[in-house]
Amino acid sequence: MEINQIIQFTTDLLAENNKWEEQYQRYIQNIANNSAQIEVRSFRKPEGLSLYSSIGRKGKSYDLRFRGQSIATVLETATKEVLLCPKSETNQKYFNFDFRKKINWDSIEASNFRSFFKKESLKFTTEFNVTDRKYPKSEEHRVENCLLKEFSKRSSKEKALCYIQPIRLYKLFFQMPTPLKASTHYPKYTDKGGGIDILARVKSIEGDSRICVMEVKDENKPAESQKMAMGQAITYAIFIAHLLRSKSGQHWWDFFMGRPLRVIGEKKQIRVIKEMPKTLDIDVVTIMPKGTTEEFCNVNIPLKGLDVILHCHSLYYDNEAFQKDETFIFFGTYPNQLRM
Repeated sequence: MEINQIIQFTTDLLAENNKWEEQYQRYIQNIANNSAQIEVRSFRKPEGLSLYSSIGRKGKSYDLRFRGQSIATVLETATKEVLLCPKSETNQKYFNFDFRKKINWDSIEASNFRSFFKKESLKFTTEFNVTDRKYPKSEEHRVENCLLKEFSKRSSKEKALCYIQPIRLYKLFFQMPTPLKASTHYPKYTDKGGGIDILARVKSIEGDSRICVMEVKDENKPAESQKMAMGQAITYAIFIAHLLRSKSGQHWWDFFMGRPLRVIGEKKQIRVIKEMPKTLDIDVVTIMPKGTTEEFCNVNIPLKGLDVILHCHSLYYDNEAFQKDETFIFFGTYPNQLRM
């Protein structure tokens, strides 16, 4: 589908299937109700691993990942007991490391589990040209995880691209869900839609704070060109635009901007922190290795009736540098759009 067709088709899908409005209102209400409890954890994030949350998770349950690959679930009980639940089949298949039973976080077995992946992580960052690195099943997930870590850096001296931070849920990485599936390049409405690879908060060259929808690819090839990836990203960005203009949009805006969601009143309404701008600018960015495929970037798309403008840009990285030691060197139209 061409970009203009994707825009119209996605807009029509969201208008015809409006159940998502109530669903996402419940999501933001649950986030407001649970944030104070879930953000306080009685264990530390293991070195070399990442903790993820998700909007659909119940209670204090977290996904433990190595280079973007889910390797275990971490559960924190009402009595503050922390349990490590390894994903044995995955770990055996991709890391040749078999550990099956549910164990206490502070046990020797759990310590050994974390140490195994800590050593594997060091091979990526300190030992160049290592042939026995343990790779996750998805290279795209590895790139995505490394980008999240890169964008999360606080010091401008350490960052390859400044004025960008991933939006977090309960202070953890997460994928923002949508009711749309765009991976087939033909948008579909579904109860289990696709997640946005990276949803970030950025500071534009004009000085305003914006939301940025990022679609990540580990390859740049004609069968999945930059333009095709942009079609996916635009599908998800259109949903975010409609979400922000829905009845719970103001609260989603506060969440995306990193403001605390405060529950007030007997009906547990969420207090508005700061009014959302009347006109919204959303950056839409593809991230992939440098290549020569067909492009769609440096284009602004106004969404009629929403008072939203999508700013479409490319962000390429040097794949040779990334494969060597997971270093990012960025190119494309997007770096010039961020505050200098």
